[in-house]
Amino acid sequence: MGPRYLFWTATVAALLLIWAASREVSRFCGHLAYWNPDNKCCSSCLRRFGPPACPGGLEACPSSPSLLPGFPELQSLASQPLARLLDELEVLEELIMLLDPEPGPSGIMAYGTTRHLAARYGLPATWSTFAYSLRPHRSPLRALIEMVVAREPSATLGQLGIHLAQLGRADALQVLSKLG
Repeated sequence: MGPRYLFWTATVAALLLIWAASREVSRFCGHLAYWNPDNKCCSSCLRRFGPPACPGGLEACPSSPSLLPGFPELQSLASQPLARLLDELEVLEELIMLLDPEPGPSGIMAYGTTRHLAARYGLPATWSTFAYSLRPHRSPLRALIEMVVAREPSATLGQLGIHLAQLGRADALQVLSKLG
């Protein structure tokens, strides 16, 4: 048993402890919660990313000229089906570049990503984890749009715009406005 073996054993043990600790922590957070490293506890995604636009969710929101001030070109898109985005490959690719980022240094995810958008549409965190595990062969955003369209064929580009606005993604709204 040389020094290499002892170093290897200590490294593996440390990694296993870190892995076990992270699994322990994530198990306590619900599907609409995230681990907040600042105060070392679970925090609500709704508190961080804001509540839905209307108390009853998007279904209860009146369609008014839909809610997206500062983006008048999106008003014409408000009632168009979300499925249209799947046919507009250039716009979809730009949104994928913005909303499906690679994890940053030390595995930290960016703010307002497809993962957060999926939570807005009511999909659990496990679905987001699965969608991101399919990378680089499959885009999580494309998978999200396909899932939403399959579950709710009446979903609109206006609803997507509202979610993007609530997440503070004016850059993604600007790209979406190219459909107008």
